Amino acid sequence: MITTIFLVTFFGLLFLGLPIAYTMLASSTVYILLAGLPELQLTLRASGGIESFSLLAIPMFLLAGNLMNGLGVTERIFAFAGVLVRHITGGLGHVNVVASIIFAGMSGSAVADAGGLGSVEIKAMEQAGYKRRFAAAVTAASATMGPIIPPSITLVVYGFLAEESVGRLFLGGAIPGLLVGFSLMVIVYVLVKTGREEAPKLPKASFKEVVHAFWRALPALLAPVILLAGILGGVFTPTEASVVVVLYILVIGSFTLGFERQQIVQALLGTARTSASALFIIAVSAVFSWIISIQRLPIHMVEWMQELFVSQTAAIALIIVILLVVGMFMEVLAALVLLVPTLLAIATTFDIDTVHLGVTVVVVMMIGSITPPVGLVLYTVMVVANIKMGELSRALIPFYIAMVCAALLVAFFPQITLFLPDLLMPRAQ
Repeated sequence: MITTIFLVTFFGLLFLGLPIAYTMLASSTVYILLAGLPELQLTLRASGGIESFSLLAIPMFLLAGNLMNGLGVTERIFAFAGVLVRHITGGLGHVNVVASIIFAGMSGSAVADAGGLGSVEIKAMEQAGYKRRFAAAVTAASATMGPIIPPSITLVVYGFLAEESVGRLFLGGAIPGLLVGFSLMVIVYVLVKTGREEAPKLPKASFKEVVHAFWRALPALLAPVILLAGILGGVFTPTEASVVVVLYILVIGSFTLGFERQQIVQALLGTARTSASALFIIAVSAVFSWIISIQRLPIHMVEWMQELFVSQTAAIALIIVILLVVGMFMEVLAALVLLVPTLLAIATTFDIDTVHLGVTVVVVMMIGSITPPVGLVLYTVMVVANIKMGELSRALIPFYIAMVCAALLVAFFPQITLFLPDLLMPRAQ
């Protein structure tokens, strides 16, 4: 009876539109009171939920992205991407995607990409003669690579929840992230080649232009190199790497890019706001997850799936459908903390590698981040581009198709994800 009231409270408040963090907090409080448990359990479980060294990476990577946006690094990244691919059919559409790939290797956040680099990309594409809806659609779709390509805040959270190696998760996200980028570039090429979108033909950059753009972008390009080299070399952990990246950006910002004190203050304030929101969700979800675990809800879900499905392929297909639906209505971090316990139980039952599962979850959930009605990246690009949701969503339809295809490849071909982790950071036997 108590479990029923707990679930009805949760889904009822969710249906009424209460933010997911407050929904989990309210329903968990109702359960603890009705079960006669000490109220102190709420505080202890919530505080214990964020007592993790690995979670320090969240504010650090957010700060790194905010500092780079304040420095004007985004313009240099966009310029460097431009000299590499602007001559390909699709022009600045490809530049947009490549710039997002580079930026993803430093920020780990889709919102940071959409809000910082996105403003540069959309402005440049409009000035070159591209339609605003097309520029906004490419920007929104390409921003989703931020949480897939390492470093990734979302993969850090998954690693914490699943007790999985963040280093292996980072390596696992590299090829799938590039696969998503390639699929987006294919769609851009097809749309322009078939005449559905117009794109001015741009000249191929000279060797001198490439060298000049590379030299200006070099300080930013070294950040992901330092990060991954340090992790793979065992110099520091992924969490320590986030601090190293922030220190590196502060150094290059102070001595080569003209950092101002006000830029640092603004980056710190923005990081504090976003970090507080993310960590509050994780803290509250720790209580919620504890309740659903003691009620054996994940076990019941797995038993139900075992009755319906007998193969790993069918289980993965159902996971994808669930994630696509949930991703349309919930923010990614909230969905992770809600779903991971059940997904891990499914993975154990159907022999799905947890690194493969984590990367698949993030790739699929990123589709939801640009899908109405609750797409955080979608809303960010709407503000940056000053465009309505309906117009942007229609322009995104070809990109939805590309991302779904990439997600299916990642989900059903585990070696796309596991090749690099098994090669460079194999599990101990």
